[in-house]
Amino acid sequence: MNKSIFDHETVLKGLRRAAEMAKHGTREEQSGKFLPPPGWKGHLVTAADAPVKPRKTKAA
Repeated sequence: MNKSIFDHETVLKGLRRAAEMAKHGTREEQSGKFLPPPGWKGHLVTAADAPVKPRKTKAA
């Protein structure tokens, strides 16, 4: 008895809405009520920006 929680149409509708919000912003962002924090230069910090630490190797 394999029941899925979400059907195909629901998942597609949610993904389309998420893509639209990512592209155009929320209502608050579109209206200008959303203000970025002071000093924000427009760079989004991601995991790729984190410094890379070398992995420890096993001692022989």
